[in-house]
Amino acid sequence: LPSFSSPRKAMMKAFEGRFVKMARCGDVEITSSEAVVVVSCDDGKILYACDRGDADFEEGRRACREKTKDVTKLGATQVLCPGFVDAHAHASQHAFIGNGLDLPLLDWLRTYTFPEESKFRDVAYARKVYDSAVARHLRTGSTTCSYFATIHLEATRELAKVCEARGQRAHVGKVCMDSESECPDDYRETSARASYEATKAFLLDHHQKSKLVTASIVPRFAPSCSTELLRMLGTLDGPTHSHLSENVAECELVKRLFPEAAFYGDVYKRAGLMREGAYFAHCCRCPPAERALIKEANAGVVTCPTSNFIVGRALCDVRQWLDDGVKVGVGTDVAGGWSASMLVALRHVVVASSILAGQTNDLNKLLTWREALYLATKGGADCLGLDTGLLAKGKHFDALLIDLDPGPKDDDGKGGGPYDASQSDDVDRLFEKFIWNGDDRNILDVYVDARRVAGARKLKKVSPKKKNNISAALVTAAALASAIALLAKAVRR
Repeated sequence: LPSFSSPRKAMMKAFEGRFVKMARCGDVEITSSEAVVVVSCDDGKILYACDRGDADFEEGRRACREKTKDVTKLGATQVLCPGFVDAHAHASQHAFIGNGLDLPLLDWLRTYTFPEESKFRDVAYARKVYDSAVARHLRTGSTTCSYFATIHLEATRELAKVCEARGQRAHVGKVCMDSESECPDDYRETSARASYEATKAFLLDHHQKSKLVTASIVPRFAPSCSTELLRMLGTLDGPTHSHLSENVAECELVKRLFPEAAFYGDVYKRAGLMREGAYFAHCCRCPPAERALIKEANAGVVTCPTSNFIVGRALCDVRQWLDDGVKVGVGTDVAGGWSASMLVALRHVVVASSILAGQTNDLNKLLTWREALYLATKGGADCLGLDTGLLAKGKHFDALLIDLDPGPKDDDGKGGGPYDASQSDDVDRLFEKFIWNGDDRNILDVYVDARRVAGARKLKKVSPKKKNNISAALVTAAALASAIALLAKAVRR
């Protein structure tokens, strides 16, 4: 696959202008226009992210102005923001995103999901869907995604290749499903051993071999796996990504299939999968003992409100998880969620909390957009165990360059943004408007590890003829410089 990311041209690159700082969950500050972010192009890490008043501001500004040739000066309405971390998405369901949202979870899986995912035995088909999915997630600002693939090893490898080529940071997992009673005949692995060996092979593919892609262990959910398979997967090392307590019928099914377990999460614990480095999507119907188990294991919870509204038909009490001291991230859960945009998902985090507050008459349940933004960036990174999610020294430069006011449409109805700015709007008000109304039209550039990998900004393309002329000019200039050097040497003699 061709690489879609821009090449690194300098040892460092820098940005002068406003950026989003988040010291803790709910604390969002937009710096002054004098702030600087300086990034190493060697490892993609942030060297300086500082504003006037910070102890390292003068040092950072000197690095920006004296040591860095590649400097981007942000406009008056532009701001750098941490890239979104989509902590739960099904790349294999991208083809039917926005379709088939008329059924509850278990019926939805049998009617729409399993038939679509079974097509991924065709690697060529998988490649096309995966490339479209990764491109869409990047374009909407997800610099990192944690993906479910399918049960097919070769197609899963293809997803990893696409993430590498497109330049997206990702967790990628081959889905594990061997239950004869709960998986269809044409979409089920032949045995627990076969599923385990394929997962192990995929983990070995990526063990310490990729800067961007991490292989994960993905039992689809407990009902899709035999006890034998779950226990075998529990012997493997790697991040574990699965579903938990999403839907009433699902929880009842777990009780019937695993009567020995005290509750849903206990199935994972008995298999050795409820552990640090594990994270579970949904977690809407967890009893107190299950919540305590997740906290004790230092596992993470990924709320997927868009999907919860429709397929899960439940609400995740994020405030309760935060009060419990549990790591919380946000996921789009495509295609149970009808949008690949994390902006949509984080808005729904706030909406879900408002509904819960009304249902329980407890205003403490309410979350602010500032808290939701943190969960959609740093929160997800914490769940995945990644050193990103903030614009801070030492973090990976996974970032979005956002124009908060792209302007109105022209007379032909072209251009413009998704909302209108008023004369009284300052940058803080514009940023809040972006959170609630913005979309990929605002996201000019998407960076992963300091490389531009996507964005709405149209970069100037150099024609092949012009490239040849430039190359010829460079060769001529080099030859001339060499001749001058030889002449100067002769004169000195």
